[in-house]
Amino acid sequence: MAIDYTFTAKKIQSLETAYVLFSASTRLPFVECDPEDFYDQVYLYTEEEKAKNALKEYAEKQMPLITVKIDQKQMRVFLTSLHLIGVNLIVFDDGSDAIRIPLDEIAAMDPKLREKKDMPLINASLQLTTIYFLQELRRPNQNKADQARGQQLQELEEEMMANMVRSNFILMLDASNVQKEPNSDNPNSGIQIPCIKAPNGDMFQPIFSDVREFQKFQQNPNSQMKMAAVPFRSLLGMLPPNAKGFVLNPSGVNLILSREYLMAIAKRFED
Repeated sequence: MAIDYTFTAKKIQSLETAYVLFSASTRLPFVECDPEDFYDQVYLYTEEEKAKNALKEYAEKQMPLITVKIDQKQMRVFLTSLHLIGVNLIVFDDGSDAIRIPLDEIAAMDPKLREKKDMPLINASLQLTTIYFLQELRRPNQNKADQARGQQLQELEEEMMANMVRSNFILMLDASNVQKEPNSDNPNSGIQIPCIKAPNGDMFQPIFSDVREFQKFQQNPNSQMKMAAVPFRSLLGMLPPNAKGFVLNPSGVNLILSREYLMAIAKRFED
């Protein structure tokens, strides 16, 4: 028998305030795979105290989380954004009980995001597998000799790499010094490739899994930054000589992808 989620969906949509568990490792909502039905779920609370109690439980598992307060104006954008990272279920604690509700019952995905385009509007599989890998990789105080965890990390990384190879990425191009549009007669149009300097001085070129991650990073709506879609196989050819590699989604997972790592992935999944 089908379950009617209408009441719960409206309750969530109308909340004045809610609290979400975020991962300190990824700066994104904490995602957990249910061991029974394999739903990829996030946790939403109406009471801050209950959310903080959940933090304590995960802290005992060395899983660093924080709570983020969401108000009513932010709720719709937040729920819709969960589609971008592959989430399909909300665990909603209303103060008395925890209710599991499919994300589609609360916030539908924009049909335009499903359209096949060179410029990735959504890259949920890559986002989700990267989140799972880094949530585990960046857990503190883990036993490096733990073979079971080592095997788990290897499997999570393998899934992430497989999605990387299948993905198009977004490069950021600085067009602030462009005098003319580039063409065959004017190839050197003044477009520059911005890089991010690491604390040790190494330079990394930012790349993005989707348009939303690009927008999160550039912030300034009047910026002259442009987007260029590049498939995985072409990434290394776009890397400036002075850069050590790329940094994926610097305002999100902030994953360093060195030249050597990208070459190893390409070799691992070569046709």
